[in-house]
Amino acid sequence: MKRVYKTTEPFRLEGAGERASIQLLLIHGFTGSPSELRRLGYYLNDLGYTVNAILLPGHGTTPEDMIRTGRYDWSGHVLRSYDTMDAGRARGGKIVAIGHSMGGLLALELAMKRRLDGVVSLAAPIYLSSRKTALALLLQYFIKYVERRPMSAAPLIEEACTYDKTPVRCVVDLRKLIKLVKAGLDQVSAPIFVGQGEKDGMVLPKSAEYIYGHVSSRVRQIEYYPHSSHGLLLDGERERVYEDISRFLRTLDRAGTWKQAVVEVQT
Repeated sequence: MKRVYKTTEPFRLEGAGERASIQLLLIHGFTGSPSELRRLGYYLNDLGYTVNAILLPGHGTTPEDMIRTGRYDWSGHVLRSYDTMDAGRARGGKIVAIGHSMGGLLALELAMKRRLDGVVSLAAPIYLSSRKTALALLLQYFIKYVERRPMSAAPLIEEACTYDKTPVRCVVDLRKLIKLVKAGLDQVSAPIFVGQGEKDGMVLPKSAEYIYGHVSSRVRQIEYYPHSSHGLLLDGERERVYEDISRFLRTLDRAGTWKQAVVEVQT
């Protein structure tokens, strides 16, 4: 099958072998699309995992579509996607949510509301680098969009297919989602991997430490990538990120059951 990278379409890749029953729910970021997750998705599918990358409402089309959506639309779509996967999961099958940026927040929120077997949160914002986003609450009544600056000069970053302008009212909803997740992190008990680029120009790296320190997960891991921007899945250290995620998943499943693996990670 020919591999396509720069496309906003959602995608599903069926797994093979013993890992096929482990379903990975991939959730993209704010104004982004599943395109930012395709390389990771192919990598993990090659290892046997079943991959389901969803497209959030208002994304992957135009900013004019996005401005008509908000956090309830995004969260609701994630919940429905999980429920569909859960209804069709094989006996003994597992579901792990992997989210980038706002997708990381949505993965954490999902872990508060549904039973997940693991969570991977990448560059999820608890603290945004720009204080201007706080003005969105007022600005939404005067302007509809603001121009976005590029995340990084890395050659593959353009594969993310993000919008070139951001609906201001959606920034308001993003901030509400951040507040909700920040307040409820203690409800997250699934094994968790937290990844963060240290050159992230959108999310302050201390966000990762906050998530790591406030979840209730007995099994938790945090990794920083010193040369990576916000788009760490497509930046120069992406291969290391992919390997760290696969190692986390492999550790959870190494003993053949999640319960035994939890003990191994802790010791």
